[in-house]
Amino acid sequence: MTECLSPQYALSILHNCQLPLLVLDKQGRMLGYNPAFERLVGRSQSSDLQGYSYKDLGNHPARILLSDNSTVCWDDRNATTHHFEIQTVDLPDADHAQARLFLDIGRQVSLEQTHTRLNEELKQHILTDQDTGLLNERGIMLALKPQVARCRRYNSTMSVVVLDAHCPADSTGAHPHIARLLKDQLRWADLIGCGGEQGFILVLPETDSDASLQLIKKLHDLLNEMAGQVLEGQTITTSYGVASWRRSDNAETLLSRARMALLQARSEQGEHPVAL
Repeated sequence: MTECLSPQYALSILHNCQLPLLVLDKQGRMLGYNPAFERLVGRSQSSDLQGYSYKDLGNHPARILLSDNSTVCWDDRNATTHHFEIQTVDLPDADHAQARLFLDIGRQVSLEQTHTRLNEELKQHILTDQDTGLLNERGIMLALKPQVARCRRYNSTMSVVVLDAHCPADSTGAHPHIARLLKDQLRWADLIGCGGEQGFILVLPETDSDASLQLIKKLHDLLNEMAGQVLEGQTITTSYGVASWRRSDNAETLLSRARMALLQARSEQGEHPVAL
């Protein structure tokens, strides 16, 4: 059987509790606090809160600690950031008063932030697209830079084609089929990458604008044929942007010009490539 603590023991426990604690009345006004709360907030600021609710305190720096949030992020007077989870306890026989315990979750928040940061860093090092196995845009850019250097050294030709393929009924399902078709039709020296949700980037060494346009016409016909056979008659809407290498180009400017051409193609009626 659990016996109730005497008021003397209860007050002693609250006084010596290492967790910051305060008591609010039913209007949310602070009735009192323990020494741990005073050490956290400071004697002056703790005293300022006495008798006030969250709504009464305006821009007081410790105002957020009286809010009814389940978690709180608060910067103390030393600019140290604290993260707390708030545990509330309704006090019996106390006119609906409520005790609030502040549990420090700073370590947990720090671990979550570190996990998020590491995931973002990992994404920066991944070079392939998960759905198709093709190079992602980062991978394409790393592969394109030495190709540009080779063009500059040997004064050879190269084209970049940006292909936008949109299948309104099921764009996600169409994407791997398009990727497979591109792998089958392009040469071993060509590079294929994903440049967005429905886009592909083709890097074509030793290929000028005219040869690129011929390839695009072939791909356009094959994509329409595939839509009828593999995608159960769904329509694939395609647009193409083409840019051939110039001596003033680096990898970034070459891809940028191809994308500008794609924007021009999208803005015009019909499906046709635009070469810049």
